[in-house]
Order: sequence, then structure tokens, then C-alpha cells
Amino acid sequence: MKKFIQNFYLAIVFLLLYAPIFVLMLFSFNDSKSRVAWHGFTLDWYVQMFQDERILHSLYVTLFVAVISAIFATVLGTAAAIGIQKMGRRSRGVYLTVNNIPMSSSDTIMGVSFMLLFGFLAFEKGYLTLILAHVTFCIPYVVLNVMPKLRQLDKNAYEAALDLGATPRQAFWKVIIPEIMPGIVTGAIMAFTISIDDFVVSYFTAGNTSQPLSVVIYSMVRRRISPKINAVSTILFVCILILLLVINIRQTHAMDSKRRAAAVYKKRSRPIGKCVLAGVLCLFLVGGPLWGLLRGGASEEQVVNVYNWGEYMDESLLEQFEAETGYQVVYTTFDSNESMYARLKTESYDVVIPSDYMVARLIDEDMLQPLNYDNILNFSLIDEQYTHLAFDPEQQYSVPYTWGVVGMIYNTKYVDAADIGSWDLLWNEKYAGQVAMFDNPRDAFGIALKYLGYSQNTENADELRQAAELIRQGKNTTFQGLFMDQILEKLPNEELYAAPYYNGDAVTMMEENPDLAFYVPKEGTNLFVDAMCIPKNAKNVEGAEAFIDFMCSTDAAAANAEYIGYSSPQREVYEMQPEEIRNDPIHYPSGDTLQNAETFLNLSEQTNMLYTELWAELLK
Repeated sequence: MKKFIQNFYLAIVFLLLYAPIFVLMLFSFNDSKSRVAWHGFTLDWYVQMFQDERILHSLYVTLFVAVISAIFATVLGTAAAIGIQKMGRRSRGVYLTVNNIPMSSSDTIMGVSFMLLFGFLAFEKGYLTLILAHVTFCIPYVVLNVMPKLRQLDKNAYEAALDLGATPRQAFWKVIIPEIMPGIVTGAIMAFTISIDDFVVSYFTAGNTSQPLSVVIYSMVRRRISPKINAVSTILFVCILILLLVINIRQTHAMDSKRRAAAVYKKRSRPIGKCVLAGVLCLFLVGGPLWGLLRGGASEEQVVNVYNWGEYMDESLLEQFEAETGYQVVYTTFDSNESMYARLKTESYDVVIPSDYMVARLIDEDMLQPLNYDNILNFSLIDEQYTHLAFDPEQQYSVPYTWGVVGMIYNTKYVDAADIGSWDLLWNEKYAGQVAMFDNPRDAFGIALKYLGYSQNTENADELRQAAELIRQGKNTTFQGLFMDQILEKLPNEELYAAPYYNGDAVTMMEENPDLAFYVPKEGTNLFVDAMCIPKNAKNVEGAEAFIDFMCSTDAAAANAEYIGYSSPQREVYEMQPEEIRNDPIHYPSGDTLQNAETFLNLSEQTNMLYTELWAELLK
């Protein structure tokens, strides 16, 4: 019975550890974008992954940085461990404490510290800053793994080797290193895996062309993570698993061989391992610079750095733009307006695509430059109803990219027709536990303010506190939770009956579940416009203008709108749509529907602080 309990306990532990990985691997073969419902087996996501240059480049960056960082961290960490072991007891304790501080510190603190240090040293963010940061935070883990082997080492072994005629160098390489090799290998593997897994430090230290996979994945969560990421994650996991199995098998064979003194086997096995190691090193050490020459060899005048939301552009258009103009596009993504704003403070981009209220903020802070419409001739194709809006009234700094509205998505099987048409569906106790609210303050407060009859851009503290109380009421009574990306799964899978979301994503969800429907509440809503802008510190203004002009062309705008599901402000794209799409209130809400709609404006610093304070109280 005792043995059964032990085995059962271990089975539960391993199930908890590996069930998420198994689910990820399973859904990498799912014939749907759903992360919950199984729709059949397919290899399409693997095919698309190998055709996606941005994912492949980020995967290369991840592996390249991990290998280089692991090598340098292992060498430096092993040397440090040997030096620390030779110190006196008190000094050794002090140095080990210092060594442990980075491991116990917050990743955010480490990331911000590296960013400030590299900024102070005037290092441009790129491979160098990324590798230096990864080597630095990996070294303590190598020291931690090598130190126990040094403590187990016979103190007389080194002296005995010298007495037998070995030189100090021979004694070190033939006696010390073999004895501590298991700790070195374990430290190297840990450094490699920690480097691959890191997000926070990479986010603060990576440049435009050196974003690892973790940063790319994080930037894709605004809408939904592409199943292509499941595929690449599966391949990474399998490769690391095979690496660990090979290393463990080799170590087991080496230990058995040592016991049997099978010298012949050892002589044959070592060269194979060295050849494999040499091959891996050549691949990354030679392949890295070669990739840099092929992808990064263009001058700044030939490169257009584009910064956009994740999963918010048909990336085949980038290749088309490159073929037509000769420019090379470096395309990176962000997950929120705020993270884009913070990045823009320290990085140079040629084109950014923020939302309306962030455009207003960037204009107020003199972070955008006026556009030369003589070089953006296709701007004439943008419908006038989406220009000269409140966030850019003179239309000097932005060109509309997409537009849409926030509305209620509901399941017609569970929500009565008499209960729709207003925001009060979110507070209807008939659907308690089956509705959800946005998990971001601007959208959540915007809905509550509209329901109360106030402007979404109010700076009246009493009105904002009333909105906060209304959200708190829903949180305590009817809301299943505050969600963002989860809504994209919960609504199609009928885990929610109703929730607010963006009309472009409503189209995608309704394709997955035909029982879903959409309406714009009668109290009014947020009309959002995302726009293309050129930052003040852009290095290639001419290329940026060419890119914006290209994206405004009819063919590019139509292809992009079809890919991302959001409505295009381009007049000819609207005219070429089938009549059922043009008259569809989801794709193109009527003027009467939008009569009470507002675009978000940039709020004062005092109001933003009040938003932060009230939202923090709501999340308690």
C-alpha cells in the first residue's frame, strides 16, 4: 500500500508537470485556431511555421543567443567557481551570497537595470546587449552547479598529479576538469534552458532585429496566439528532450565504462561527442555572422523598421513591398499601446501603428513628425469620415490603418432577444457568472461610463468613481471574471454567454460558432482607429512614407483587411466588398449606430493616475 501511494503521488506530480506540455503539443496538430476544442488532425501549422520568416528568425535568435550565452556563462562560471572554492571560508561565503543575489532578484529589476546600463554606456540594443545580459544572469546558475562538485573533489588529487610529474596545466585538465565535468554539463544545460525561456530581460535588452521567440510570442496576445507558436514550441521541447536524453545516456555509458575500465570504448566515444559539439558550435558561430550579413547588411537608408500590434498585418505584404521598392522591412510587434510607448522612448522605429488615444499622446509629447502627403498619394483613398478626428484634428501626423467598434458578442442560444441592445446585459443577474468584462481599465471604464450616460473621455473624478463602483458591482455579482484574450476562446466554446469585444474579432468568433451574434449598445461605444505614424526619431522617413503609401493602396489594404478581419478605412476597399459585407452592421456599422460613439482621447496625467488608482482597487 505504501508503495502504491508513493507511485500515485509521483504520477500526480508528473501529470501536473507535463499535462500543459502535452496539451500544447496536441493542439499544434489541431485543424483550428481554437485552443480548447479539437477539430481534427493537421500538419498545416508546421508547414506555415516553416514559411513564416519572422517566427523562424526569432527562433534562430533564441537558439543562437542561448548557445553563445551558455558557452560563455559556462566558461566564466566554472572559472569563478574554482576561484571561489580556493578562497577562505568567510570570503567564500560573501562571494556566494553576492552570486545568489541575481537569482533571487526580480527579473523586472534585472531587465530594467541592464537597459539603463546599456543606455548609459551608449550601447545600441541588438545581439551584443542581448548576449551580454544573458551571459550575466546565467553565470550564477553555472557557479551553483559547479560548486558542489568542487566540494566533493579530493583536495589531494591535484597535488598528487603534480607529484607524479604532471604540469599544472595537465593536472587541471586531466584531473580537476573530469571530476567536476558533471557539474559543468549540468550548469551549461541550465544556462541554455534559462536563456531560451527568458522573456523579461530579453524584452528590455533586445533590439529591433534581435527579438527572441519569447518576446515575439508575448507581442501576439492582443488578439490570439497563432497555433504556429504551438508548433515551434513543440519542436523546441522535443529537441531539448532529445538533447537531455543523449547527455544522460552518454554520462551513464561513461560511468559504466569507467567502472569496467573500458579504455577502447572511451577513446571511440569521446571523438564523436567532440565532433557533435564542434558541429553545433560551427553552426551557430559561423551561421550567426552569416545570417547577420544576409539579413542585417542593408544600410539604414534601405531598412524600414515597422512596429505594429501582434497578429495585425498580413506579413506576405511585407515581402511584396520589399519586391516593389527594394527596401528591407524589419517587422516587430507589441502587445499594448503602453508597451509601444515605453519602447519608443528608447528605440528608433520608422513606422508605428498605435491606437487613437496613443496617437494623441505622442502628438502632445512631440514624439511624431508631420507627414509629407506629397509622398503618400494613396492617402486620397482614405474615407474622409475616418480623417480629422479628435485625436489628430489637423490630420498632420497619422494615416488611418483600420477602424472598428467595441460591442457586445452574445450567444443566441442562451441570451433572450428581449435582453439585448444595451450595456445592461453585463449587469443582468439572469446571466450571473456567464458574462465577462474587459481586463483593461480604459475599455472597462469606457463601457461603464457610457452605460451611466457619461463621456468615455471624462476627466470628472466623481463620474470615474461611479464607473468604478459599477464595475465593482458587476465583479461581485454577474461577471465571471475580467478577461481579454480568454474571451476569444470562452465565447466560441460557450463558456460565456456574452462579453464585450472588438467587431473584427467578433467576425472570427462567429465563424467558429454560428450561434454568436453582435450588437452595438444603444448608449454608445468606443469607435477606435489605429493609425500609421512616423516617430520623430525615425531613421528612414522616405522609406516610412513609401510603406504607408503602399499599405493605403487598394490591393494591399484589401488583402490586409481580409487577413486581420478588421474594417479598412480605404474607400475603394469598401466599394469592392460584396453587398452583404457592405451592409453588414458588424463589418461596417451604420452612421445611426455610431451616432453616440466616441474615439478615445489622451487624458491628463492626473486622470491617468486616478484610472490607475481605481483599477488597482478593483483588482484587489
